[in-house]
Amino acid sequence: MKKLSTLLIIQLVLGIALCFGQVATDIDHISGEVMVQLKNDSELEGLLKKYNLSKKHVVSERFNIYLLEFDNSRMSNASVINMLSDEPLIVNVQNNHKVSLRGTDDVIPNDSIFDKQWSILNTGQNSGTQGADIDATLAWDYNTGGITSHGDTIVIAIVDGGSDLGHEDLDFWKNHGEIPNNNIDDDNNGYVDDYDGWNAYNHSGSLPMNVHGTHVCGIAAAIGNNDKGIAGVCWNAKTLPVAGDSYIESVVVEALSYVYVVRERYDQTGGAEGAFVVAQNNSFGVNNGQPSDYPIWEAMYDSLGKIGVLSMGATANAAWDIDEVGDVPTAFTTDYMISVTNTTNKDKKNGGSAWGLTTIDLGAPGTMIWSLGLNNTYRISSGTSMATPHVSGAVALLMSVADSAFITNYKENPGQGALMIKDYILDGVDPISDLEGKSVTGGRLNLFNSVKLMLGSPLIVTNLDSINVDLLIHTSTEDTLIITNGGSDTLHYSLSVLDQPEWISFSKTEGSLEEGESDTIFINLSAQNVDTGDYYCEIVINGENISSKYIPVHLYVYDPISVGEKSDLIDLSVFPNPFNTSVEISFVATNTGNTKIEIYDQTGKLIYSDTRSVNPGKTTFNWGDSSIESGVYLYRILLNNDQISTGRIIKK
Repeated sequence: MKKLSTLLIIQLVLGIALCFGQVATDIDHISGEVMVQLKNDSELEGLLKKYNLSKKHVVSERFNIYLLEFDNSRMSNASVINMLSDEPLIVNVQNNHKVSLRGTDDVIPNDSIFDKQWSILNTGQNSGTQGADIDATLAWDYNTGGITSHGDTIVIAIVDGGSDLGHEDLDFWKNHGEIPNNNIDDDNNGYVDDYDGWNAYNHSGSLPMNVHGTHVCGIAAAIGNNDKGIAGVCWNAKTLPVAGDSYIESVVVEALSYVYVVRERYDQTGGAEGAFVVAQNNSFGVNNGQPSDYPIWEAMYDSLGKIGVLSMGATANAAWDIDEVGDVPTAFTTDYMISVTNTTNKDKKNGGSAWGLTTIDLGAPGTMIWSLGLNNTYRISSGTSMATPHVSGAVALLMSVADSAFITNYKENPGQGALMIKDYILDGVDPISDLEGKSVTGGRLNLFNSVKLMLGSPLIVTNLDSINVDLLIHTSTEDTLIITNGGSDTLHYSLSVLDQPEWISFSKTEGSLEEGESDTIFINLSAQNVDTGDYYCEIVINGENISSKYIPVHLYVYDPISVGEKSDLIDLSVFPNPFNTSVEISFVATNTGNTKIEIYDQTGKLIYSDTRSVNPGKTTFNWGDSSIESGVYLYRILLNNDQISTGRIIKK
């Protein structure tokens, strides 16, 4: 397991004896610092003054997260957290925990690199078990990655210690909206000079050279088929290095927030700015960390997931049951993380890696893994740090394999799309005995299986995206919903409406469709037993192992007016009638008051209204334009809310 030198120095100075890679519970956070997330950043100054705190750093402007400091000789962290927990302005408050890297540093000279990449293609080399690999070469027959079917450049964010930006075997994302090193936030994304990415250690765009981060980047996305070194799981994806694997949690949160901002900017600008990040890799964590103490970190995973970014977390490099001892991040319960342990070239769980029936999702190759070193070199490392980027690369490759319909659905429902990708990853594992009963899936990553699941999955396609109906009270109408299977596997679907209202029903609520087949479903909308007004619901179409489809429904129920030719007005004139473009309605008012004119169509739906104050004398209303359809219309004139005139007007 790789440790940060700064943390080792701190541990030695404090004279604390730690197990290898384990953080002692009495120094698991920074004394005199807490991290808070506010509902509204405008309340920060008042909060600081009220509790005698100081702002040390803005961790995430986007999410109103701040690192606060205080005099730890006068107040303890526990007392400050307890004090702030009851503050209604605060969403979350917690310690600024220490974090450690998860990898090893063994260095072996490179030679015939791809032949040695047993995790990609295991032929039994180095006494391994043939086939104990992720079947990447078979998956590459479909796509080697890099671009979606919509033309989006796929990006993997590597939150680590930095990277070798000059490495010849990596293709790094660049923020072309930023001019490097001019000390200006050119693209106004909140980060100055983030041309190469972000350094959350010192809050700058200057990325440190780091061997661990370079190695992780290479496993996920080293350039393939270029006669140099190795091939990453997703050859042509770009990597976004973010320095943020710190032993201080606020740095981690700042790094994750940066990933969120660049993906959010991509979505907001239609791809003109930001990065199409689909996966972010975290090969670090807190041994024996309890998730309840880290709400902000876990909430960042939820936020990233909802915009379509899956997070991959490396579990502890220790023979522990995470279900029992806890871990951060791999004991988090967020749906948007895949937790990974380390397997060997014999398809065994590495004896020095953690497990967990409910916490650890799957294994991936992580023992004696060839990847990139500094200055265009290549090297071997082992650990869950090496296992996890195999999964991050797999997520990126699946996005490149996905067809246009999937990418369309993913962009419309990014959170659902991300969870579908996660399901393809977890459902595609190769079962291995060492992980049976010790992980959620009981298996090791198999990229080829996941690709086949994605390509073979059904897809819900409908002729309607929404339903909007105006309905006369005491009547009914019918709309037609056509469901088509746009995928290749059988679609088993069901229809439902949350808290099923009485005014909507279906001719059928479930069915099975083969590829290309369609079902026609009649939707009955009834105003027989409801009052006038607006009604809303949402039709949910569910399928097995696929994203649900949601169709909003709006029903407007109205009551027609009773119209007969009638007038209590003096000198009422409706001219011309019939009319071509507009009609003038005038009359003589005898009193001061509020006069209102209403125009209805033949069904009684109100389509025009005008109210004004009038004095005794002639009053004129004009209605109509060239867009009005031909037909009979009804008018009603009210004086001080009393109906005093009704009649018909005709548009030619």
